[in-house]
Amino acid sequence: MAEQLQQSMEFSRPIYVGEWRVYDIGAETLNSLFKEDIINEPSNKIKNKKPDALIVNSDKEIVVYVESKKDSEFSSKSKLDKAIKQELYVAKMIHAKIYIVRDSNMTVWINPKTGNEILDTHGNPIRREIRPKSEGEELEKLIKKILVSISENNDKLLKEETLDPSDLAKKVHQKLYVAKGISPSTALYTFVELFLFKYLSDLNLLKGIYSFEHLYSLYDLEGTDPLDVLKDYLSNNGAREQMKTLFVEGSDKTSIINGDVFHEEIGDAQVFKSILDIFKKYEEENGKFININRDFKSKLFESFLKEDLDSKKMGQFFTPLTIVDNMVRMISFKENMEVCDPACGVGKFLLEAIKNNIDDFYSFDKKSKEFKSKIKLTGYDKYSEDNGDKTIILAKANSLIYFSKMILSNPSKEFAKSFTQNFLNESFELKYSSLGSLEKKDTNKYDVILANPPYIVNGSRDIKKLASDYTWNGLGIESLFMEWIVDSLKPGGIANIVIPDGLLANEGNKNVRNQIKDSCYVKSIISLPNKAFFNTQKKTYILTLEKKKDKSVQTEPIFSYICSTIGESLDKNRFIENDNDLKDAVDNYNIWKNSDIQITSKIIEDRSNGRFKMLNPEKFLSSENWIIENEWSLEEKIQIGLVEKDNSISVDGFKSLLKETLSLIEEVQEDIKWIQ
Repeated sequence: MAEQLQQSMEFSRPIYVGEWRVYDIGAETLNSLFKEDIINEPSNKIKNKKPDALIVNSDKEIVVYVESKKDSEFSSKSKLDKAIKQELYVAKMIHAKIYIVRDSNMTVWINPKTGNEILDTHGNPIRREIRPKSEGEELEKLIKKILVSISENNDKLLKEETLDPSDLAKKVHQKLYVAKGISPSTALYTFVELFLFKYLSDLNLLKGIYSFEHLYSLYDLEGTDPLDVLKDYLSNNGAREQMKTLFVEGSDKTSIINGDVFHEEIGDAQVFKSILDIFKKYEEENGKFININRDFKSKLFESFLKEDLDSKKMGQFFTPLTIVDNMVRMISFKENMEVCDPACGVGKFLLEAIKNNIDDFYSFDKKSKEFKSKIKLTGYDKYSEDNGDKTIILAKANSLIYFSKMILSNPSKEFAKSFTQNFLNESFELKYSSLGSLEKKDTNKYDVILANPPYIVNGSRDIKKLASDYTWNGLGIESLFMEWIVDSLKPGGIANIVIPDGLLANEGNKNVRNQIKDSCYVKSIISLPNKAFFNTQKKTYILTLEKKKDKSVQTEPIFSYICSTIGESLDKNRFIENDNDLKDAVDNYNIWKNSDIQITSKIIEDRSNGRFKMLNPEKFLSSENWIIENEWSLEEKIQIGLVEKDNSISVDGFKSLLKETLSLIEEVQEDIKWIQ
């Protein structure tokens, strides 16, 4: 049987759709596919089943399970139902995300969790054929839409909401800036508070006298002064205090709100009303903030960054979403994992890591009134004079947006209390010491660490003096974070970190690189383009490490990739662009990991247009620096547009070219005379 598999071109060379593998199988059993390391081990009850095709992810999980039937088996509704049910239990037992049954004329897409057909946004059954070779990109987009839409309670594709926070954020910022002259970071702080006021009201968690609708209706009462409405909102029995009561402070004294932009004075009252007017008008045009799309959740804070004339301060809050999303995609998150970001900012790495699996990782038991987690998130950030407690408060506020569906299903004080206690205050913590999260190492604690740690901080030298437990003696604050990250990983744990080029190149960080080499396997180095970040032109890389379980020397090749584009413009506007080398890099990395590298490296070389190289670890990790661009020749750099071709010419060459040009002119002149 193994020989038969080896002879199959579809197995040795599957079709790749994004990071997924498409196998056209035919006669092989699930058990034989498991033995050939193509899928995870199936249950004994179904191990002899023979799927006709599979789409498999990099963790060998089955994304799509396909069964082919004779046309006669689809000739009537009853026969179609029977054909669907025939192997539905197999799709369920193998934990397939999608189940497809097809004949030569029809393709039926099924939600294995319900056994029902998957419907498009208009309620019509999806009938798209699977054509990975000719329509791979369209197939990938459809499957991804299905995966984020279907559940035990839903068979229909979710509509792509048109809500975009950019216009709303811009209007609120302009109003606050003109009226009060506050910075975008403070405006963001205020906007989030009022957004949560409206949002939690729409979700019915703020009810009655605490709701947005009630407060806004007070303006219509005869004789009402806007100052009275603001006083109502700020009072001990007002909506603001109710939000702080529902989502109580943690031990670090942070909640979902904590600002004091508005005061009980007539000028602030007028501004407050005008902002509530903006929210009300937005609702009239776009609807309530209930079914907020994923981009709204992710881009809400970035919208304010575009308004900042001095993005350096704001930039420390943000890693661009496209970088966060792709770094998250490089890791498989499972139940019982502990995931950490020691410099979490507004929490995007951690929240993006769970957003596709919130229903799987989290639940609320209505009987016991307890919010339960199957995965542990830990986000630290440091209190500073510039930022105060903003980042952690914004991280907690951001969490409410990601959990909108669960809040909508459980709009109660009991849910808010348990969610705050068991998620918000357990997941995000503000550190008040000078060292922040560096004050104490969490030795061998985390399965995954995702981070974009700071590398330019006021007082870095003073911080290093305080960090007496750190022995790697590298340059800058980034070397301390690197030591913290490696120490805090469990053996076998994975870290995905944004690092500056100095960590890979500077002589002063040579011992840091040696410590990394001794403690970890370097899985991947991805080069990001200049201006990948809002506030710096500093050259950066994504470094992927796996902490060693012993002192073995790395023999597995290193995945390296050079990116010139990241899917958005590399300027302040951050316009969405189709060119996205970073997505391609991560797709290829996910093909690379957990595979036969000798086979997949050739496939990736064909797909990468010269941007990928497989690096020999013995040679590369022993070199003076780890800048991967050094592994590309000048011609190769010119080919991928990393450097421009030198079109200069020598003096003798110029004389020769000039002589040829004059000769050509004389020939043309002779031709003209002949024609005349």
